[in-house]
Amino acid sequence: MITGSAHDPDTGIAVEVGPGGGLRDLTLDARSLRLGQTRLAKAILALVDTATARANARVHRSLGDVSALGLAVGTRMAESVEDTTPETWRV
Repeated sequence: MITGSAHDPDTGIAVEVGPGGGLRDLTLDARSLRLGQTRLAKAILALVDTATARANARVHRSLGDVSALGLAVGTRMAESVEDTTPETWRV
């Protein structure tokens, strides 16, 4: 399975996601728990974004042009997903 990961040694947070950003693993240590709720949430979301970009890049490198497979997400579908994503999930 293709995944992407990111970690921040300063905060002790590590994440692993699949392509598209599905969270597969989250690791927190004592440093991360001292950040407080807001900073912890923002730090996790930032790492998820980084890991997602890495996973998506790996998919594109390994598959090349996937449009021939018919797996592309249409603009209308992407807008629909954006419309239903809660604001609290966005950075």
